Amino acid sequence: MVLDTAKHYPVLLSEIISIITPQHGGTFIDCTFGQGGYTKKILSYKNTQVIALDRDIESKKKADQISNEFSNRFFFRNKKFSQLDDLKIKNEKIRGVIFDLGYSYTQIKDPTKGLSFDSVGDLNMKMGLNDFSAKDAINNLSALELEKIFKFFGEEKEAKKIANQIEIFRKKKEIDTQNLVEIIDKTKKKKKF
Repeated sequence: MVLDTAKHYPVLLSEIISIITPQHGGTFIDCTFGQGGYTKKILSYKNTQVIALDRDIESKKKADQISNEFSNRFFFRNKKFSQLDDLKIKNEKIRGVIFDLGYSYTQIKDPTKGLSFDSVGDLNMKMGLNDFSAKDAINNLSALELEKIFKFFGEEKEAKKIANQIEIFRKKKEIDTQNLVEIIDKTKKKKKF
């Protein structure tokens, strides 16, 4: 990871802590561990335990650091939160489950993840546990499939035009991050206010 030294601030930390009340102890599940902000705060209270998971393999580094400090009270698995059932948690009184959905600043700024259009890196967006990358999707899915992705997941009004331009461009060469940015910029109508 490029920005290991970048400071990460968990969103709404005090609000989450006031809702889940770890000061009373218990077991908590952090389904989007990331850099461990919520987990560290929860573990600062006695009689707490955290089961954490994250799909991003880079999170394992932070998890190892926390595990060294809280070895009896912290358990990490490199899994998607959709695989929560795979943990087969038994005999635990779960007091709270946390999902902090979205990307962190450090993930966006890491060019190897390919999450930013400002990045020169690969068109990746895999976040660790996917079978295919954004590069695979952009260069192999049909225009109709791309249109659906842009329209329904990106709420993009120009989805069809962008998908068609991608299909035309990739006949010439494989699309990378910079090519995709150019295609989108040229295709989208600029609104004048």
